[in-house]
Amino acid sequence: MGVLVTGGCGFVGSRLVARLVDAGETVLALDDLSLGRPESLPASVELVVADVRDTDAVAELVAVHRPRAVLHLAAIHFVPACNSDPPAALSVNVVGTQSLLTALERAHLPDALVLASTGAVYEPSPHPHREDSPLAPDDVYGLSKLRAEQAARLMHRRTGAPVAVARLFNVVGPGETNPHLVPEIVTQARRGGELRLGNLDTRRDYVYVDDVAQGLHKLAEAVPHEGLATLNLGAGRAVDGHELIELIGELVGRRLTVTGDPERTRHSDRPVLESDPSAARELLGWEATTSLRAALAAAVERPLAGG
Repeated sequence: MGVLVTGGCGFVGSRLVARLVDAGETVLALDDLSLGRPESLPASVELVVADVRDTDAVAELVAVHRPRAVLHLAAIHFVPACNSDPPAALSVNVVGTQSLLTALERAHLPDALVLASTGAVYEPSPHPHREDSPLAPDDVYGLSKLRAEQAARLMHRRTGAPVAVARLFNVVGPGETNPHLVPEIVTQARRGGELRLGNLDTRRDYVYVDDVAQGLHKLAEAVPHEGLATLNLGAGRAVDGHELIELIGELVGRRLTVTGDPERTRHSDRPVLESDPSAARELLGWEATTSLRAALAAAVERPLAGG
């Protein structure tokens, strides 16, 4: 009757697992290890290497362990990867989520299911997004997560199982498993010379990975009482790439200069993605407490997993 975390060896998943263990939980991690690193897990955690799309394997797993809570983080969430192979992104993010939901209905309904979604499900807007803001994703990743959200809510309506959707914004910190903008800046800065990057004018809401792990944990504890919940987990402040460059330059001790690289510029890239996290503060007592500078300092120490 512990906790199952899918994608438990990933960037956010591994920090969430560590937090749950520190809280005294028995944790089972499921990961296909396509990106995640098993050495990131505490020694007490049992790791099952499996594809979340394998409904029979997942159903057998939950039937044996009967987890009290399931936190579903397994996904392809690197936008360039989603854009380069939309069928794979939809397969893992949509079919994988439905496979998990089917396995839970078949074998064991937990007291809480938390789905890690994204602020990319919202219609592009210059204003901070509330949970009731219009939904109209403008990329494959956002589309896949919106479909996953709909599947989870459908399971709630059909079974009554408590479901929570956590819309994450741009998570940063040490040990990323994908070459997002922050680890890419740090990696290039370490090599010296000019940085080659794409569009730095877009503004994003950067939130520290451990703050996100805390929010997911709190949400798993709250949703059995709420039944159904959707919350933004973001810092509530959007900054552009130029500010990131300046802060990281200060942290590495040199002025960073940038050359635009057309190959790194996305064809579709919303100008602003910012959260209004007030609902999470009201429901969970949660807010992102780590400053952007502190988050970037941690990322500078270890930008990528294994680095």
